[in-house]
Amino acid sequence: MAPDRRLVSLLGEWTGAEEVFPTAWTDAGSAHGALTIEPGPDGILLDYVELREDGRLVAHGVVAGAGFWWFDTYGFTPDVPGTAEWDDDTLVLCRRTARGSTVMRLRAAGDALALELDSAVPADADPVPLVRGAYTRRDGQD
Repeated sequence: MAPDRRLVSLLGEWTGAEEVFPTAWTDAGSAHGALTIEPGPDGILLDYVELREDGRLVAHGVVAGAGFWWFDTYGFTPDVPGTAEWDDDTLVLCRRTARGSTVMRLRAAGDALALELDSAVPADADPVPLVRGAYTRRDGQD
């Protein structure tokens, strides 16, 4: 079976500017983001670094089939997997914990990648923007 073309479009090394919205854990501001997305077992592996003047966030995501796991330097380990599903050409990654919920949307178009991350605290609250990122594929990547 051939890999899903939508997953293949996300593969590569991406860098770009991010707008970060205020939360209980972060102040509003701008950041520089870098993502590396590689093939994984039945999905993708995603490594992420967000650099801000006041620090950095490092994360690792795993998408396998319809499951999604996220580990980051904030240190909260997932109790249960989140979900991964497609909405047309947008990969939608949802996770829910006792602290709240997040919805990440990734969409690639050629050498451009858009990331939208929304959060809700508590988990049943209305989601609000957390990060908006616009990235370009690093030279030499396909």
